[in-house]
Amino acid sequence: MSDTAVADTRRLNSKPQDLTDAYGPPSNFLEIDIFNPQTVGVGRARFTTYEVRMRTNLPIFKLKESCVRRRYSDFEWLKNELERDSKNCWAPTGSERTLPTHVPAGGGN
Repeated sequence: MSDTAVADTRRLNSKPQDLTDAYGPPSNFLEIDIFNPQTVGVGRARFTTYEVRMRTNLPIFKLKESCVRRRYSDFEWLKNELERDSKNCWAPTGSERTLPTHVPAGGGN
């Protein structure tokens, strides 16, 4: 093995985490809350919408806070996009009637 390959696999030197680092505000954050389900319509035209609230300080977003209502089918699209673009993202699965109100930390593992 070459010296370059060994150097690439060494751990990065990092400082120990203190309480300020562990419990202080994150430098960059994106929070998404899903809550307040409302069922509308009658019979076969009946469906459920959810309120989606987003907060961030990431500069790529024009709005720092937003709130919208979305149907479950929109979450299916979002889940596919997140799984495609991120290996560290866990998105819940299930039907419209089983959308979780709490997502476990650590991706549910």
